[in-house]
Amino acid sequence: MRRIPNVVALTVLLALALAPSGCGTTAPPEGSVRTTITTPSGIDLDAIELGDGPKVVVLSHGATGTKEDFYPVADAFASDGWRVIAYDAPGVGESTGTNGRDREEALTAVVDHARETGARQIVLLGGSMGAGLSLAMAAPLRADAVVSLSAPATAYDALDAARAMPDDIAVFVAASEDNEPYASEAREIADAAGVEAMVVSGSGHGSGVFNGHPELLAQVIAWADEAVAGSGTSEASAGASPTP
Repeated sequence: MRRIPNVVALTVLLALALAPSGCGTTAPPEGSVRTTITTPSGIDLDAIELGDGPKVVVLSHGATGTKEDFYPVADAFASDGWRVIAYDAPGVGESTGTNGRDREEALTAVVDHARETGARQIVLLGGSMGAGLSLAMAAPLRADAVVSLSAPATAYDALDAARAMPDDIAVFVAASEDNEPYASEAREIADAAGVEAMVVSGSGHGSGVFNGHPELLAQVIAWADEAVAGSGTSEASAGASPTP
């Protein structure tokens, strides 16, 4: 089993990385490669890939967001040994298609691309609507784990998806306490999935929950390490937080 990273040390590094601009910067992480992922219906998704290895985290932004919202998150995961794919949904940025449509097809195409290029473990991480999408698609896409940041309970029937989540898919749910109704809905989603919501101070939404909370991002990464290392075990399936 892979050694869980030192959360305290990782928190310090992430604090430095997030301090200048929070979770939202237009500069792609150093070493990232821009790529186009085409869906079966011909939609071209603009994406970046960073890092390598069999562990892949797929980052899905919210209704009004872009892949840039997750650049600091992508950099942090890649620094821990993950391959990261962050993409723009259809009709967003330079992705073709219609904004607000075909997001399930888009996420499926990204996960298929990840597996075709060597992924052995898949974690879906989303913010806001992207979190609802990730929860809904975790079981159909046979993900190992899913991280929900400020998911609306009704987006892609996220609450029902959490309630029906298979035991072998680990779930992590987070939100900011002053970001209502998402904090309350995070607690509902977590309860439906049989885990405890991580609700932090502030009003950040989606990837913004990490603003001022590098320790939360460190915890998510450590949790994801443990979830994929112990895929199929009762501890990972319960969404248990890792031991620093």
